[in-house]
Amino acid sequence: MGQLLLIKHAPPEITPGEISHRWVLSAEGQARCGWLAEICRSRGVAHIFASPEPKTLETAALIAMALGLPFRPLDGLQENDRTGLGFVSASALEARIAAFFGTPDAMVVGRETANAVLARFQAAVDIAAQGATEGAVAVVTHGTAMSGFIAAHNSVDALEVWRDLTLPGVAVLDASTYRLLEPLIPHPDAQAPKT
Repeated sequence: MGQLLLIKHAPPEITPGEISHRWVLSAEGQARCGWLAEICRSRGVAHIFASPEPKTLETAALIAMALGLPFRPLDGLQENDRTGLGFVSASALEARIAAFFGTPDAMVVGRETANAVLARFQAAVDIAAQGATEGAVAVVTHGTAMSGFIAAHNSVDALEVWRDLTLPGVAVLDASTYRLLEPLIPHPDAQAPKT
């Protein structure tokens, strides 16, 4: 099997009164998708999958257009269910995400436990990774979901991965073992903002 690129979506237009699952990309986010396309091109990406949320679909669509490839929405790749969370400060969000990863069987954020997110995300990634025999596979998704997945298959802390991911950011994994093949790839102009 080849490589699996887990891609954290590009920066969204943050609308405090709107649930984050409905956010779309900002102009800067759209511009940063060119960088993602170049990474995907250099890795020989042949298949692109995306979470069904607007910001990830838009990120995947812009990458796909640049590469001349189709992309496929795939249920299960979405972010943890944050129903009832509302818009909170970056420090409050980080505290909740720390509790989310620290008590994986408890309902800390929304209507899903960390273990429930991991189970559905794992099932979706397993489907996507099947295409890695024909070239690398890119999966456009979200920071919390992918951080928990990466930590489950590597000797890394999920919260540290979450902190280190930029908008956008890329993790390169072996498509059969899900082991990290190299350090996270941050966008050169991005810090790791929390959304």
